[in-house]
Amino acid sequence: MTIEVIEGQDAIAVPIAAPRVIALIATIPARKRSCERLLGEISKQSQKPDGVILVLDGYGDEPAPACSLPVIIEHRTAKALGAGLRWRVGEGALGSDGKLSPDDILVCLDDDIMLFEAPHIIRALVKAVEAGGGAAAAMGRGTDDKFAAPGAYSRGDLIYAAGCGLTVRAKHLIGLPEFAAKIQADGGPDALGLLGDDDALVSAYLWKTGVKIRHAATGNIFAAPGMYATSQTAAAAQAGKRENPDAQKLAIKKATGWPWVDNSVRLVGGAWR
Repeated sequence: MTIEVIEGQDAIAVPIAAPRVIALIATIPARKRSCERLLGEISKQSQKPDGVILVLDGYGDEPAPACSLPVIIEHRTAKALGAGLRWRVGEGALGSDGKLSPDDILVCLDDDIMLFEAPHIIRALVKAVEAGGGAAAAMGRGTDDKFAAPGAYSRGDLIYAAGCGLTVRAKHLIGLPEFAAKIQADGGPDALGLLGDDDALVSAYLWKTGVKIRHAATGNIFAAPGMYATSQTAAAAQAGKRENPDAQKLAIKKATGWPWVDNSVRLVGGAWR
């Protein structure tokens, strides 16, 4: 990409680096093979990302998943800190080291997701971000409070985006950790921590900062078989099985005004069904 800079009577073509598309993936050792499968599927997309940020949660010194794409950042932790760490790493990469540029587009993908029915998912998400000027997602909940599933059609703007497929320019994450810390300090959840509802936290932050989330027509995506047992969702469900599954979302709503609607069922027999 170039622009013309006019100096007197001369026009000088000055190259400007186009924003990059970066896949943002958090993974744990138990899902190494699944993550390698996902990375292989990403490399076969109709639009390949320019690189990958790998957040190796609880990996310690274990070898990273094999990746044929350029690894922009490899962030390791000795113990598991939760999927929300990916957003901290993405926001932190905008620092003085310049690993990310503000207009770079981050495409968040879960390490258990299968993309073979969605060979254009990255292209569709990036197109939605570029066209709408905000963020995009493969699935979530619309402003009409209806579920927006991954598929061939867009359901318009979302109030909540599921983390898998949530796509955003890096600059729109600036201030996210402080937002999360303020909610926690006010008695809310540690939504970017272990077992935190980071999807809700990021969705609320984008809403709070005026960044619209567009549901993109991505094609169908779904979790690989046998992955639920190692998921943060399963761990959170086990840890809080007597609580409203929307408890963190409702706490974030209370703290921020985010217009989430509680559609969970009532407490029956001592547990949420």
